[in-house]
Amino acid sequence: MPETWSKLAQGQLGAAVAVLYTVPAGESVIVKHIRLVNRTATNRWAALWHDGATDAFAILPQTRVLSGGWGEFDGAMLLEAADTIQGQAEAAAAITYTIYGLRLS
Repeated sequence: MPETWSKLAQGQLGAAVAVLYTVPAGESVIVKHIRLVNRTATNRWAALWHDGATDAFAILPQTRVLSGGWGEFDGAMLLEAADTIQGQAEAAAAITYTIYGLRLS
């Protein structure tokens, strides 16, 4: 597979920690951008982790996303096959996420 910029995953965060994206076997990925959007009428927190769900693995610690607002990770993380990005929100279905990155063969 050639190197390809892609939307890697998209969905809604749950109230419990869950895997949002797993790098497929035989691939590496550079995650470049993660956007969190709160479409509810209430401010809510969200958190993201790389390969675990404790402070040691935090990408974005509990961060308040304002009602009608968004939060973003804009950087670069190299993920290898089977690596995961996990997420959690204060309330289920309150925060949507989109993960963008470069898929490497």
